[in-house]
Amino acid sequence: MTSRIRRRTFLTATGAVATATAVGDVAYATPHALDDTSEYVDVQLLNITDFHGYLQPTTPSQGSVITGAGGVQVTVGGAGYLATHLKRLREGQRNSIFFSSGDNFNGWPFEVDAHANEPTIEVLNALGLQFSTVGNHELDHSVEFLVDHIEKGKPYPVSGRDDNFVDSTGHRFRGANFRFYTANIVHADTGRPIVPPYNIEWVDAGRGRKLPIAFIHLTLVGTETGSTSYQPGLRSLSDLEQANKLAAQLKRRGINAIVINIHDGGVAGNDYNAGTNPSGPVFQLAANASPDICAIVTGHWHCRFNMMVPDPNGVPRPVVEAGNHGSLINEINLKLDPRTGEVIRELTRSTNHANTRDVPLDEEVQYIADYWTAQGKKRYATPLARITADFTRTLNASGESTMGNLAADFAYWDANRSRAGRADLALISVKPVSGSNALTGDLRYAKGTNASDEDGVVLFGEAWAAFGYGNPILTVTLPGTQLHAAFEAQWVPQADGTEKFAPFAVSHNVSYTYDTSKPIGQRVDPAAILIDGKPLDLNRDYRVAALAYTLIGGDGTTVFAGFTDPVRNDRDHEGFIAYLRAHPVLTPAPLGRARPVS
Repeated sequence: MTSRIRRRTFLTATGAVATATAVGDVAYATPHALDDTSEYVDVQLLNITDFHGYLQPTTPSQGSVITGAGGVQVTVGGAGYLATHLKRLREGQRNSIFFSSGDNFNGWPFEVDAHANEPTIEVLNALGLQFSTVGNHELDHSVEFLVDHIEKGKPYPVSGRDDNFVDSTGHRFRGANFRFYTANIVHADTGRPIVPPYNIEWVDAGRGRKLPIAFIHLTLVGTETGSTSYQPGLRSLSDLEQANKLAAQLKRRGINAIVINIHDGGVAGNDYNAGTNPSGPVFQLAANASPDICAIVTGHWHCRFNMMVPDPNGVPRPVVEAGNHGSLINEINLKLDPRTGEVIRELTRSTNHANTRDVPLDEEVQYIADYWTAQGKKRYATPLARITADFTRTLNASGESTMGNLAADFAYWDANRSRAGRADLALISVKPVSGSNALTGDLRYAKGTNASDEDGVVLFGEAWAAFGYGNPILTVTLPGTQLHAAFEAQWVPQADGTEKFAPFAVSHNVSYTYDTSKPIGQRVDPAAILIDGKPLDLNRDYRVAALAYTLIGGDGTTVFAGFTDPVRNDRDHEGFIAYLRAHPVLTPAPLGRARPVS
């Protein structure tokens, strides 16, 4: 027998990480995986990850070109092609299980995001997805949104306007045909998982017998404090501890085939169907996770690798990640003992299949994708509000702009719609120190190129594109001294001796003066910061509304560290749309909330 396996094993000095470098087109646990193994029960595991609602073929900037063996580049992506490849892979397979490692929705395509992610669920239902772990982006709205709306199809708040849209079959949204799981994201007050921690699938062993395979689901640790998924009512547990605890429980129940499906990953080179120089959290997990676990399927990093990695006993098992945006399908082939259901580990195989575009499009799935693309164009062109003049991002010398002030006024309004979110003021970063800027467009009075536009009309899509990057508005508590420090932090010293101006827009109930002739850190007199007409009190606490991305330092702002009592309000996109609906005619407010000392 000629072995196709090419494997190199190395161990760190402490023994913390042991990895086996994989393999050309297929990863084998051992060369015996090539033997005749017909006496065993075949199980096919098919996986995608980080789909993010990319229904149409992606562009190069969206990851449509991936690299394979020898540096050969392949063009991939598109749900219509994905459906065709899945059907071909499943053909003739008695036991095929298709699942996802999370971040199925909450992505970037407008037609998906602006339709409450329902288009993605319709496509995944058509693809036959059976279950998914909870990715961090599955919590970009709320647990209730995930469970009640996405899983169960419950419409809220306004059916047909905010969600519960008519799908490609003419029906209102009815929810997913699959379920979500995670073992390590729990409610902070009770410690109970937000959804079930694992699921058990039963495969046909012949002669009327069924064998169980358990999938332990894990989510990125820290999801509850991420910028988009910030959820103050949740906390995360150790992924390793949960994996080992549940594996032991399942083993005691007589389940001998156990898979980890985790929304966290790593990086291991550029070849989408191999792996070199692995690093990242999943490889630490792989080195320490129970030997009772036969495979580890990962996501989140948008990376592509296919490896056999030794468990703590030195026995290889697949550790894989299938990229993102529908670029790959991972296939793991297991052999089960027909009597005990144990995985014959040395016979395991794994392959990452590229979702190439050299196959026919699946007509049903492509029809769904095209339907939602058309719906997206209609949604974009829906009139939303009127403006009497331009709102632009152009900054004056004080770092103020009409668009920035509008965003700050929105954040203040949004927070104060509930007693829990009540804020004394709002701050929006309009020229961040680093990272992304939530101000992404202008609202112009003159009509644009869309046929539905008119002078003074703001279209739904124009508003969506002008502000937001999928972040929630948080209301947090800051001491007066820290709030003062935030105003001072708008001037940032640089390593070369210069300074960078990174201003905040403030809500309409705030004004202040500054003096740039003074040293950084001494430019804003607390007495010159007026909130509702009263000077800033350094001896009291303030409730401040801002984007989570800014508060946690995602845009280079560090002055808010240590904030307390966070309350989550609306996401920026949906909240801003609601603000414009509530203010159907808007006039730019005069600039002057920030002024130099005269």
